[in-house]
Amino acid sequence: MTTAIVVLVLATSVIGVVMRLTHGIAAGHGRAAAVGHAAALGDALGPASFGPLRVFVVSTGVVALLLTLAGVVVLVGTAERLMGSWRTAVAFVVTTVVGTGIGALSAFVDLDGRNAGALIAGRATAFDPWTAIVGTIATASAFAGPLWRRRIRVGTLAVVAALFLYAGHASDLYAVLAAAAGWVLGETLRNAPKRVGWTRSSHRETRVLLGTAVLVSAVGPVIALVSRARVGILAPIAAVVGAGPVTPVAGCRADGVAGECLRGLLAYRATDPWTLFLAVPPLLVLVVGGLGLFRGSRFAVWLVVVVDLVTAIAAAVTYGLVPGRVERLHGTEDRLIVTLSIVASIAVPLATAVVLVLLRRSFTVLPTRRRLAGFGIAVLGTAVVLVVVMLVVADASPVRIAEPWRIVVSALGPLAPTTFWEHLPRLDPGLRLTLGLAGPILWLVVAVAAIRPTGAAPTDTDLDGSRAAREQARALLVAGGGDTFGWMTTWQGNAYWFAADGRAGIAYRRNGGVAVTLGGPFGHPDARGDALTAFARFCDDNGWTPVLYGVDETVAAPLRALGWGTLPVAEDADFDPRDWTTSGKKKQDVRTSVNKAAREGITATWSSWQDLPTATVRQIEAISEEWVSERELPEMGFTLGGVDEMRDPAVRTLVAQDAEGTVLAVTSWLPSYDQGRVVGWTLDVMRRTSAAPNGVMEFLVASAADRMREDGITRLSLSAAPLAQAPGAASGSASGSASASGPGSGPAATASSSSGEGVQNLLELVGGVLEPVYGFRSLLKFKLKFGPELHPLVLAYPDPVALPSIGIAVVRAYLPDLSLRQAVALARGRG
Repeated sequence: MTTAIVVLVLATSVIGVVMRLTHGIAAGHGRAAAVGHAAALGDALGPASFGPLRVFVVSTGVVALLLTLAGVVVLVGTAERLMGSWRTAVAFVVTTVVGTGIGALSAFVDLDGRNAGALIAGRATAFDPWTAIVGTIATASAFAGPLWRRRIRVGTLAVVAALFLYAGHASDLYAVLAAAAGWVLGETLRNAPKRVGWTRSSHRETRVLLGTAVLVSAVGPVIALVSRARVGILAPIAAVVGAGPVTPVAGCRADGVAGECLRGLLAYRATDPWTLFLAVPPLLVLVVGGLGLFRGSRFAVWLVVVVDLVTAIAAAVTYGLVPGRVERLHGTEDRLIVTLSIVASIAVPLATAVVLVLLRRSFTVLPTRRRLAGFGIAVLGTAVVLVVVMLVVADASPVRIAEPWRIVVSALGPLAPTTFWEHLPRLDPGLRLTLGLAGPILWLVVAVAAIRPTGAAPTDTDLDGSRAAREQARALLVAGGGDTFGWMTTWQGNAYWFAADGRAGIAYRRNGGVAVTLGGPFGHPDARGDALTAFARFCDDNGWTPVLYGVDETVAAPLRALGWGTLPVAEDADFDPRDWTTSGKKKQDVRTSVNKAAREGITATWSSWQDLPTATVRQIEAISEEWVSERELPEMGFTLGGVDEMRDPAVRTLVAQDAEGTVLAVTSWLPSYDQGRVVGWTLDVMRRTSAAPNGVMEFLVASAADRMREDGITRLSLSAAPLAQAPGAASGSASGSASASGPGSGPAATASSSSGEGVQNLLELVGGVLEPVYGFRSLLKFKLKFGPELHPLVLAYPDPVALPSIGIAVVRAYLPDLSLRQAVALARGRG
């Protein structure tokens, strides 16, 4: 099918060129036909535009043709692989007909005395390959997994929407309509249950989608500035960015009319490289911010928010809305178009800023204070120097400026409102040049200075200020080891405390006045005991309540001796792979799964993330995104990893694949060290496709045991299922309070016991309501199939009075993004 379409595009291109040469219409209409357009399109469309839209303009030529053919081969070829040949053919035809057919009706907005039938027929019969390509890949998105379905749709809609809103050509309208038609057609052709409601994205995917949207918003104004027929409703933003305070724009003055200003902005374009250079620096800031969003930078969020807010304010002032002349719109021509352009020019950047603020929790990487200081010094220093230079030049100018504060505003350069300067012809050349260069220079400095704090370019250090601390934690874990949660302490989001001699450390997360540790101390075994009391003293010095979460009896016992109380929170399950086998009645399910996998040709591959083939990596990412999208809650963290944690070179993945190489399931394993040697592995991520056969996870764990036996590993941990205990676990035996080791019959003992039960009830409630979503208790039952040894893990606390805040802190550690609405919904579901 793809080959046939390539031939079709080549044929229509040749026919179009021949007809253009025959009729000579290109010069007469002031524009070149798009690749693949019939020559009759130019005759039918005529020279005028329709409302805010004009005919798509690109030059025919070898480069354009090659780009179109590449689009057919890559995008249509991908669509054919996703949904098959006959669906691809249907999508190619249907979306083209719908896109051009409905788009042709826009002729009624722009007849200009011409014959409506001929004009509509000309537009409806025009063939633009990109309309068909966009519609086809949008249709195919319905057949992709959740990860690529969303990426294809967001990417496609972002591109076509940017072209339509900023350039506004007829073909851009056709592409938008074709994309929408493809979306509907894909859901119709895909005969599968439809999920109703919002599909949740992982934090990583949220970063990718928002970063893509910001990058497109940075490219859009450039497209509009260089376009020969720029009439999209967001095109004025490009002119606002490009014109600046020293470039006269017809109609954009303090006593002007919004409609006249709009027409002046639409007529403005970057006609030379110098003008384009002056307009690009603010857009470079958005590019740097967009790249930073990909890396999860919180600084990039605020950087983009500031630029969008400045853009919206500049557009509002340029249109004269801030001084309060909105009523002038009622007396202008094309009121609807003018209103849409003004509203969109202000609302779109504001909406982008609002979305970023609302989703800022997905961006967890924070810059170091040193990098923030460097950015601030560079930007503020440059601004001061530029303002001083402008004031000096203005003072030396023969033209007096009555309001010097306008000099400061002009430092915004391309984003300074064009209405600020009403006597531009009277400015001398030196002052005009200084004011024209000041803004672009400042924005260029902002863009360059933001590279390090946003992480737009890879660096040798992390952006959250904890690289050195994490490296120290890793070194201690390798040298001395840790407990069940040991390697999880190296994940982002943890804060660190280290003993004075540097031989032990503790990872923790603080919520309000409670510091919840991730397991117990790690490092050299002989230094861990003293680390407990030193960490407790450190928290007390800072006014925090220390809580050791998920510690075993070796840590809990000395704490109880000090008067601490404990509550059971999980069961750690492990076994020695050197003597583990699948024999025995209790392991019947495991044995059956292993035999079934062997019959079906399923294999298990043990590898680091970096050594996996690219195709395998992409499949794992898609599986993970599908898993996240099926949950109604935000991603959990703390002791639960994901794809980001699997990328650690020290971590290993075990991937189940069928005979064709399709990934069925994946697990990840965290290392445990002793004196620099790996002595154990801990199971972390367990995710599978919906089409994976039953028993694939049992097969992977059994395969891991076989691999570890060969490597001489002494401990395989199935990890601790958080907020879950084995049937018959004695919750009371591990629980206690500060009064448990002393006289314990008074009111204080009763109160502390009651508080402990309250927190335990809270954790049980959370575990219960999360069970349908995350299956902690089901996960524990799964682990029991392998006959492991169980070790109770407890939460240790010093003060029963703080138990209510401790319970909340633990829940927030697992669900930092849990909203009040989601919490209420969970509680109702539990009830």
